[in-house]
Amino acid sequence: MLRGAETTINRVQDFRVYRPKEGGPEDDLQWRGMRKGIADLHRRAEVSQKANERLLNALAKVDDTARVEELTAGIQKHTIWQGRRVRALRPWGEDYTLCQAILHGAFLINGFRNRDLQGLLYDQEAASPQEQHSRSAAISRKLRMLRAHGLIQKVPHSHRYHVTARGQSILIAVLTTARSSVHQLNQLPQAA
Repeated sequence: MLRGAETTINRVQDFRVYRPKEGGPEDDLQWRGMRKGIADLHRRAEVSQKANERLLNALAKVDDTARVEELTAGIQKHTIWQGRRVRALRPWGEDYTLCQAILHGAFLINGFRNRDLQGLLYDQEAASPQEQHSRSAAISRKLRMLRAHGLIQKVPHSHRYHVTARGQSILIAVLTTARSSVHQLNQLPQAA
């Protein structure tokens, strides 16, 4: 028997719920940390359902009939986003580690932030505040490039991002082809 997708949330305080302050006026609604009890169970169910949907959509994208060439053609050309030119993505070149990082499984539930990507893309902590600032700026430019190409989208009212459905298809194709050997590719049936 096949089990469905399940989500376990261990750190509920990392998630937000739109509610009044405990013991405060009921009309003072703000995004506040989720509570562990049953009071925010409805929001926990929403977050878990969305995470399950993203996981199942990612798994469904594994079997796609589109060719890798078709999927990646758009991201390998420069584009204009918010009136500014954005460079093309180099998914098998210098941007490969970025593609790996944003598709990291830990980001499936809550998304990722600039700080999360810094931890994956840099081996050591920043030596100075200036270096930390330049790293943050570099990651922000990469996030802007990914958004311009439609691979990620910003979560409203937060500094977090999620990979789009289109982005999952493209990134899975890129990572799969990059990990495939020439022998494995030769074993594929020849397309007419």
